[in-house]
Amino acid sequence: METPDATLTLTPRTNWIFGYAQAVARERAHEHIGPEHLQLAILDNPDAVPTQTLRALGAEPRDLAEALSSAMRAAAYEPAAMRHRIVGAAGDIARRLGHDFIGVEHLQLALLRNRDSLAIRELAEAGVQLDEFEDSLTAKMRAYS
Repeated sequence: METPDATLTLTPRTNWIFGYAQAVARERAHEHIGPEHLQLAILDNPDAVPTQTLRALGAEPRDLAEALSSAMRAAAYEPAAMRHRIVGAAGDIARRLGHDFIGVEHLQLALLRNRDSLAIRELAEAGVQLDEFEDSLTAKMRAYS
């Protein structure tokens, strides 16, 4: 996938996340990749730093993925076409941290910016303390900057 800013590259894992999200959207006959598809892809990748961070905070990513997947099956669910906006926000976060790439961590932080999305509401409803998750993830990223 191409980034809006040619100076930033997507990591291989981030490319995998987008491919997985696209497969989920296609499987569910959704026209767009929304935040929920991206969040599911992150949760289904046990090696992703956001997934490991959630586990360290006491959450079980598989349970979170199942709850989100269930919520996405609701008749009223319609994915928002936000992929480019999310990538743009992830790029802004990467640049602010001095990174020249967009990793899954940047993507997760961009998703967390939209607390009204179904993906993030489901995390909160499952007991994830969103501010703690964001702070912990940011701290991990700063540690390897």
